[in-house]
Amino acid sequence: MEQCVSYLTQIPVGEPIIVPRGRSLITAGGLGPVWRVTQGVFKLERQGQDGQILVQLARAGDLIGVESLCAEPYAFAAVALVAAQVQPHQVSHDLDRYATMAQGFLQQQRQTCDMHRLRTGPIVQRLAHLLTVLGKQADGRVLAVARKELPTLKEMARVVDSTFETVCRELNTLLPERKQPRTRTTTSWASATPFALAA
Repeated sequence: MEQCVSYLTQIPVGEPIIVPRGRSLITAGGLGPVWRVTQGVFKLERQGQDGQILVQLARAGDLIGVESLCAEPYAFAAVALVAAQVQPHQVSHDLDRYATMAQGFLQQQRQTCDMHRLRTGPIVQRLAHLLTVLGKQADGRVLAVARKELPTLKEMARVVDSTFETVCRELNTLLPERKQPRTRTTTSWASATPFALAA
């Protein structure tokens, strides 16, 4: 069972937090501050009858836990899909609260569109869009993600609603291995094509 890190008692306010892949930032039903994702991607999940249900992805620049501003417990668990970084988002007065809630509302719309693109259409387009989401930076740039930094194939298959085998095959098409002459070196992966497909 993944452990939720007790950040509030471990760090000074405003300090960035590194959350390793697969670790929880918050759990559904918990209480705490609003968080801003500064790097990486979190999966937002809720408990269903057959286990955790993926609801949305929160990427760099997004807020997590905006519902806490309404004196509500966290609605979803937030688990790092890739190594990620967050900061507590300070809300010091009513204008901050309004702006934060407005951003949360607008990002919900975008996250819903992201999930639609990740769950419908040809699998190659779904994977391409996932690579775009994973590489998206807070400033809007999209950077290539090294294969070793990607989620597991099982997790990617879950996100795009496909099978492990299909994701493995299509990912090798999207990110072909660069062949090195003579000596074999550590695998590196190119990622220019998927981003063009996902635009």
